[in-house]
Amino acid sequence: MSVTTIKSTDLLHIAFGVDEKYLHPMGVTIASIVENNPGLNLVFHVFISRISPNSRACLEQLERTFERPVKLHLVDELMNVKDPAAAKGQAHISKAAYIRLLIPEALKDVADRVLYLDADILCVGDISGLLQLDISQQTAAVVRDTGAESKRAGLAKKGQILGNYFNSGVLYINIPRWIARDVSRQALEKIADPVLNLRYSDQDALNLVLDGDVRIADRVWNHQYGLTGKLKKGKVDMDVPPDTRFVHFIGPMKPWRNWNPHQSKELFLKYQALSPWAGESLDDSFTPREIYVYSRFMYRLMFQQGRWLSGLLWYGKFLHKKYMTG
Repeated sequence: MSVTTIKSTDLLHIAFGVDEKYLHPMGVTIASIVENNPGLNLVFHVFISRISPNSRACLEQLERTFERPVKLHLVDELMNVKDPAAAKGQAHISKAAYIRLLIPEALKDVADRVLYLDADILCVGDISGLLQLDISQQTAAVVRDTGAESKRAGLAKKGQILGNYFNSGVLYINIPRWIARDVSRQALEKIADPVLNLRYSDQDALNLVLDGDVRIADRVWNHQYGLTGKLKKGKVDMDVPPDTRFVHFIGPMKPWRNWNPHQSKELFLKYQALSPWAGESLDDSFTPREIYVYSRFMYRLMFQQGRWLSGLLWYGKFLHKKYMTG
């Protein structure tokens, strides 16, 4: 898998930082991007610390299928970064999230701009407008986080006052400015700072380092979609604005969960069918605590929909997990 080193203004570089667990969803993300942007000149970069032969073969097939370069970047064992998220209710966030901090330096001789995406995103529209987005005077273009006010308030309690708060799942990065500002090193220092003890790890750190030096873009570029909240309210239909480009499935519930009753699963399967992972089984890996939480609102959802048998089955799972978890 190779990629040209020629910098071009009509070429969009898109990068992911993943582990093996997220390679499959990432491949589906790539399929959704190409499907909705058939005429766009794209290069994909996959940053990962280790990869199995089977997964490597899938990436090679992805490159052949879509006729777009897919550049594999193997990184060292995550720079000895601690994982503060795991003990704070954020265990669904992979340490691979920190890999995004390596991307600008790795691509500095390849591109001046790169679009970083989390792997829990699906593209549903034309993204060519990013090439016209001017960030010459900012380090990145970002989208405001849906929980911005509460997260700003949490940091303010630690004496960290921010003008705004963005979601780090979509970052359109000005690479030379990022490197000149030494953003990665500063962010890693803040992640490792025991006094700051950041609740949202690298996202908090990037907000602290880049405060006032980002362009706040429209929500269409990062429509943050919480499936847990939707399902708790009994909502199972996709309800995003028609001009949305990227749907970002935030939180532990993802569209590729096998028993996910939300329409997002069908959207995921639509793009999976175009990828090397076509026909592959969806994921059922939840912690016991997560199954307890989800089975509770699943049986309620089934009852609301009049699906009594399904509701009783989920209620049985809920009671079982309740007993097992105490």
